[in-house]
Amino acid sequence: MIFRTILIFLKKRFLTKTQFSEKTVINMRVLPTDLDLLWHVNNGVYFSFMDFGRWDMIFRNGVYDLAMKNGWYSVVAGETIKFKKSLELWDKFQLETQIMGYDDKYFFIQQRFVKNGELMATGLVKVRFLKRKGGTVSTQEVMDLFKDQELQNRAQELSAEWYGIESKYLA
Repeated sequence: MIFRTILIFLKKRFLTKTQFSEKTVINMRVLPTDLDLLWHVNNGVYFSFMDFGRWDMIFRNGVYDLAMKNGWYSVVAGETIKFKKSLELWDKFQLETQIMGYDDKYFFIQQRFVKNGELMATGLVKVRFLKRKGGTVSTQEVMDLFKDQELQNRAQELSAEWYGIESKYLA
């Protein structure tokens, strides 16, 4: 994983820029170190892959530079994944990442694992921003810098669904 992390950071200068809520796609391949004893991608590795997708997205859409400039950083507040089919050794796949909405505290991000046009897994991530000197950053502070009406229109629906699931199934 460390080599993939280094590669993502080295490539950031050369990435095509995107709009704030535009879907980003990275091409990946399953390596031997990604496998578990059943010879498919370990379920925990999917979450590491999702980290790479989010790094790629924030480098492309300008959020990384904005966060550094303002002394902010992002943290994952929750994530879940649904597996449909296994990824296996040497499989090539695309990881799609897109901000789907937000509420007053969190951004909701969907990440899809696609192999040869077929959906293999879908993850949902809840992310918030914090200030390096302490305190929180509201999503409105971020959104004031990125005008994105489509994203605003989906905020309430996604927020209500996420909190409904959390309150029903998580302590």
